[in-house]
Amino acid sequence: MSDFNNQQGGQFDQPYEDQKQQSYMPQDYQPHIQQVQQVQQVPPVQSVQPVQPVQPGVPATAEKGADNSRKMTRLILGIVGCVVAVALVSAISIVAYRAATGDSSTVRSRRYSDFSLNQGETPQTDTSIKSGDTELTAAQIAAKVRPSIVGVITNDNVSYNSVGSGEGSGIIVDSDGYIITNSHVIGDSKKYDISVITEDGTAYEAKVLGYDTRSDLAVLKIDAKGLTACEFGDSTKLVPGDYVVAIGNPGGLQFAGSVTDGIVSGINRIIDSSDTDSTSAMRYIQTNAVVNPGNSGGALVNVYGQVVGVNTSKISADYYEAMSFAVPSSTVEEVIDDLIDYGYVQGRVKLGITCVTIPSTYESQGIPAGLQIYEINSESDMNGKVQPYDIITHCDGKRVTTLSQLQDVMFEKKPGDTIKLGLYRPARASEASKEYTVTVKLLEDTGSTE
Repeated sequence: MSDFNNQQGGQFDQPYEDQKQQSYMPQDYQPHIQQVQQVQQVPPVQSVQPVQPVQPGVPATAEKGADNSRKMTRLILGIVGCVVAVALVSAISIVAYRAATGDSSTVRSRRYSDFSLNQGETPQTDTSIKSGDTELTAAQIAAKVRPSIVGVITNDNVSYNSVGSGEGSGIIVDSDGYIITNSHVIGDSKKYDISVITEDGTAYEAKVLGYDTRSDLAVLKIDAKGLTACEFGDSTKLVPGDYVVAIGNPGGLQFAGSVTDGIVSGINRIIDSSDTDSTSAMRYIQTNAVVNPGNSGGALVNVYGQVVGVNTSKISADYYEAMSFAVPSSTVEEVIDDLIDYGYVQGRVKLGITCVTIPSTYESQGIPAGLQIYEINSESDMNGKVQPYDIITHCDGKRVTTLSQLQDVMFEKKPGDTIKLGLYRPARASEASKEYTVTVKLLEDTGSTE
């Protein structure tokens, strides 16, 4: 995967300051308020009770005593009456409340007796694939393809270092135990110990039948029968916007069989490596389906439940979101038969060099855009004819500035054919810059590092 490091910043608005509280009372009301307050400070006037008249023929003292006695009697009777009235009212209230609501044990149930939780019956998601089905749901796609997805564990028992192991994904392509994965998942080599874990948790030792660094594909074989093999679809029929599902093991077996979805963002995407063999440019399916380390070697599936790609890489960097890439199934079908039969892909050619792309921005300095040779392999026919740092500018008379352009010209060639290259040699201390041409014989590209 490609990692780019970029940073971005943001600016946030500052919070508003608290506003001071202000009176909403008009100033001309203040004197009136003060006047009211001053009036309220004057003590209230005491009320005057009228004097009861003395009844005729009754001595004043006797009349006063009798009057006091009557007052006491009325007071007592009034108190008793009040007590009786309060008791009666309380009794009536209690009876009325109980008659209306019942006792306390039934109050809660009666208060919520009109509440009913509307809980419907949730049907089970249908994951069965019925006859006549065309486009499938994501759940149906997962149910169909997940049994064909395996975990691939690579153990470095050669150098015995602490970082020589990893976990990725793989796809069962034949019920007799043939599995495809990415070449980088197995370390681009046959020397490591490989284990395969099927969906039911069964572990198998795996043999590497072949791997191809150019397409980043490898074929494994385990001793098993009756496995669930995937169904391949035609990746050449994909168009941007098609619905796709990615299935694999992001983070390894802990999250085995994870399912994410998205759409096809682009087709025939060319990713030119900045430091690789000149014939290694590949065309990929670009998707926004989320993939992570461990998804490598897993399946990219179309809406019919057919594998249309093998997830291989993503751009993981600031300013980039959801840019993942998969090897098209059309490429997979071209590669795996040769890997099974011969251990490598037959008929492909290479120059046997490592190069880097020189962009057109250097043309203002007199340096042409092209492919600058960084290293020449010992078996290459370019030894003795070119030098490191020379820049390839033409191939069979056609202007080339990228790896993919050079690959397009070489695509029609076969091992042993010759090709004419136009080159530019930058000025050196002992010689001036120059342009020249050479004819070189093409090597067979086995896609192997061994």
